[in-house]
Formats: sequence, structure tokens, C-alpha cells
Amino acid sequence: MKITEDGLNVRDGHAYGPLADAALRRAATGRRRLDRLHHEAFALSDGQLRYEVYRIIRYVTQGAPSANQIFSLAREIRRGTRLELTVPDRLPSA
Repeated sequence: MKITEDGLNVRDGHAYGPLADAALRRAATGRRRLDRLHHEAFALSDGQLRYEVYRIIRYVTQGAPSANQIFSLAREIRRGTRLELTVPDRLPSA
């Protein structure tokens, strides 16, 4: 087992510990938000839809998404394309 940071251990190509657990919870919450957005998209204006897409991406990645990424994903949701955010059981380590 290799300790890469306090609260993050790597073993057999997967990350373990409180930081890995937090990342998995964040991804699972993002997946639930995206699923809910698919159901609510028809009732949202284009601006509201883009804002919700922005919030989901920002929440999951903790970084600022590009405008192109937001517009592209919002357009796909509006078309009815089902976007999937898969969450593994264990966090793979690079």
C-alpha cells in the first residue's frame, strides 16, 4: 500500500481512504443531479438548463467548465439524449 497523501492510500490500482470516499460520493451526487435534470429539462428555459449543467459539472469536477462544454451538453439534453455519469465502486488510481 502506498500513502500518497493524508487520507488517500493506493493499493492494487485503486484509491482508498476518506478522500477517495468523498470523491465517490461527489460523483454519485452528480449522477443523481444529472438524472433529475433529465426529468426537469422540459420545464426549464435554455438559460436555466445551461446553468444547471454548469452547476453539475462544477460540483463533480470542482473546476470551471468551458462555455462550449456547457452549451454542448445542454443542447444534447434538450434533444433528449440521455447523458450518463458512471460511478465506479472503487476509485481507480492513475
